[in-house]
Amino acid sequence: MRILDWIEARTGLRTLMGHALNEEVEGGARVQYVFGSVLTYLFMQQVVLGILLGFYYSPSASAAWASTAYLNDQVAAGWFLRGLHHHGSSAMVVVVILHMLQVVWAGAYRAPREVNWWTGLAMGGLVLAFALTGYLLPWDQKGYWATQVATGIMGSVPGGEPMQQAIQGGPEYGNLTITRFYALHVFVLPISLTLLLVGHLALFRRHGVTPPAGLSAAELKRKAQPFWPNQLFLDVLAMALCGAALVLLTYQTHGADLFAPADPASNFVARPEWYFLFLYQLLKYFEGPLQIVATVLLPGAVAVTLFALPWIDRAKTRKASSRWPVLTIVGLLMAGVTALTGIAMAEDAANESYQHGLEVAEKESAQARALALLGVPVAGGVAVFDNDPKNQTRKLFKEHCATCHTIEGKGGAEAPTFVDYGGRAWLTALIRNPGDKRFYGATKHTTMEPLTVEAASDAELAAVVEYVHSLGGPELGASDAALVAKGKALWDGKLECSSCHEVEAGKDSTGPTLAGRGTAAWIARIIADSSAKDLYGDTAEMPKFAGKLSPAEIEALAQYVAEQRPRE
Repeated sequence: MRILDWIEARTGLRTLMGHALNEEVEGGARVQYVFGSVLTYLFMQQVVLGILLGFYYSPSASAAWASTAYLNDQVAAGWFLRGLHHHGSSAMVVVVILHMLQVVWAGAYRAPREVNWWTGLAMGGLVLAFALTGYLLPWDQKGYWATQVATGIMGSVPGGEPMQQAIQGGPEYGNLTITRFYALHVFVLPISLTLLLVGHLALFRRHGVTPPAGLSAAELKRKAQPFWPNQLFLDVLAMALCGAALVLLTYQTHGADLFAPADPASNFVARPEWYFLFLYQLLKYFEGPLQIVATVLLPGAVAVTLFALPWIDRAKTRKASSRWPVLTIVGLLMAGVTALTGIAMAEDAANESYQHGLEVAEKESAQARALALLGVPVAGGVAVFDNDPKNQTRKLFKEHCATCHTIEGKGGAEAPTFVDYGGRAWLTALIRNPGDKRFYGATKHTTMEPLTVEAASDAELAAVVEYVHSLGGPELGASDAALVAKGKALWDGKLECSSCHEVEAGKDSTGPTLAGRGTAAWIARIIADSSAKDLYGDTAEMPKFAGKLSPAEIEALAQYVAEQRPRE
């Protein structure tokens, strides 16, 4: 006790704690008062976790991804620390919204608490800024492109371009971008939020909780309870439940995603994080000259309305029944945000192109993180792929083929894509509609007619596809013998496909000979000289690579393309 007395004599800490714990809560302890305490707890947890993550993180475009991958995959419990920090960010957004709704329902924005309301709105904005700036720091594909969407919105508003360039450190993303986001995330925003929080708590201490509007002054006095132990118990319980939920979520998801290193040349399917999806969806409805409606006018109107809420509310009491106009405004706002977010998620879930892009991105992520275990080259970022022996072939493809062809989600659209190339589903779609852009739609190769459902049913087409698949031999895998026989009969008879395509090696035909179709050797012949008489002949637009590339390089490219065939 002497030690405590010594501390009290010099700091007054015990007296200060006594004032805080013995403060009277009008109307008694209530669950709806816990949100502010939970937010304070989450902020402190985020600060502690951020410091721990900072021991491993290197804020530069060359080292950010590598340091994050090292923390995530090689440091003991590193994935847990990063995951808890990631999910804690989302939790803060959720609790900020809940706290705002509770304040609006209670009418706690009214006099004399207007400044408390405004500081709360400012802190809510800073929480979103924390989420935005932190999302970019791993410098992976998802964070890089999602933040591009957010800063792109900023730059599209009148006068927003200078601000965008100031945050980015120039017209494009680069090393200055990540250092500025890091400075904002680690220094500017924490200091700003701490100062606002101190002011917010001071104002809260001055005015106290906003008691239930339905109780009279006498009832509020009669039901009053000291902060300790009643309200403090509820606050600590809420913090514990929130912390437990975050730990459980982090374990279930095994932390946070880490996609492949940011690649400005990729075709990554960019989406902002869930708390900005409503703005992303809103932009779809206001394009071109109307974009300012989604980027400035509507968000600005919402911000002004929330700021002016203490003046908009002219009700004589805080009872909800007396404040239905304000409650309706806020309710419609939240319903709109929720609806836009839900629509964006539903559209993405039904978007095959987006879902396929995610699958490609996840494969690249797994590959990059596995290669990072071997060590990341000094150049950092996408240089991690140099650890893969096949990366030289990818570079070869990028140099000579990617202008026209798409592979692994990257490349041009001037020639057939190699996404899931050569599989049964790919063949089915090709035969039904060869003019589709993913096949020959962007070329002059228009001699192949589509096979309509009237000409061949889906069952008949499946048999023909099985027959064509079998022409590739054992390299393409086993085929259904009965279906192959049925398909051959249709090929030679009803459909007369043999009038254009030979199935024996070396024989000339109108269309390419299909002997060995889809194998690495067949693809190598096309790369070497697609204008050969038994291939595409005079209709070939692809340049000859025989003589430009070595036989080994052609063989490697052919094998790379052949490997895009899905396992069936």
